[in-house]
This record gives sequence, structure tokens and C-alpha cells, in this order.
Amino acid sequence: MNYEEEIEKEPFTHEMETAMRQVFLDRAPNELAQLSKANGDAEAFTHLPTAATAAFHLEKFTEAKQFAERALELAPAFKDNWNYGNAIHLGHTVLGLIALNDQDFVLAIEELHASGQTLGSPQLNSFGPTMQLAKALLKAGHIEPVVAYLNQCRQFWEMGGAWLDIWERKIREGHVPNFFQHNYV
Repeated sequence: MNYEEEIEKEPFTHEMETAMRQVFLDRAPNELAQLSKANGDAEAFTHLPTAATAAFHLEKFTEAKQFAERALELAPAFKDNWNYGNAIHLGHTVLGLIALNDQDFVLAIEELHASGQTLGSPQLNSFGPTMQLAKALLKAGHIEPVVAYLNQCRQFWEMGGAWLDIWERKIREGHVPNFFQHNYV
């Protein structure tokens, strides 16, 4: 059994999820501080995606939406920037999580697919995308949109083929994958 199969075999417990969420909550104030120190659009563009996720985790949904929308608004001017793919992916992910929080499943699914339309980035190509929105949609019964998202991720996350295969198989078998280190943004 390979690493990916071994990790997915064990259930991701509530305690593990709580501990992982706490890590992101602990990091959130620093992520927001980084954005507040940014000088100009280029520096802001670097920090907006992670600030959007930080604000979301802190349940500052208005700020999270503003940061995500601003990242997406600035993105066309930074297509050659290493953070471009992250901005697309995380901006749409945060908007999808906010839509899901508002029980707007149609918009959440649209944002999931928009987040998968990224060309990738050094981080996404190596470590892969977040599956937080996908997991939440699976728990709400939206299987096919998530499988389609996994297929979108294959376009930029070439190193993630084993993960994506395992997750798709589990989903088709009626399970929600652990998504281990891909749970949070």
C-alpha cells in the first residue's frame, strides 16, 4: 500500500479536524497583518488570497469576500506573477465557501469550478489544491460537481495523480475522502 492509500485508509477524526482548523485559526491574524502592511497592488496581490482565507476562518465573511474579490479583480494585471494561480484558486474557493455558508449551492458549485480553472502555481503544482469546498459540497450530496473539479485539478497538479485517483474512487464508492492535508486553505 502506498503513502496516499495509507493516509486515506484511516478516518480523519473530529479531533484531527479540530486540531488542523486551530492551526489555521492561529495563523489567521498574521495573514491579515501581512495584507495590512502591503504597499501597492503588487504587494497586496501577494497577500490577498491568504488574507481572504484567514478572514473566512475567523468568520469575518464581509472582509473575506472583499479580499477574494479584490484578488480576482487584480489577477488580470498579474498573469505572469507566481501567485496568479493561487489568487484564482483561493479567491474562488473563498467565494464558494461563503456561498455555501449562505446555503447557495448553485453559486458554491460555480465557484468550485472557477477555482479549478487556474493554470496552477508553484504551490498548486507541487502540493495541490485545497479540497475544503469540495469536501463541504460532498457532505451536502453534490458528487458530480466534485468529481468534475478533481478532473480539473489533474490539469495543473500532475504530481497529485495518486491522490486524485484515490479520492475519485472513494467518492464513486459513496464515501467522503479524508483529504488529509488538503482540508483547509
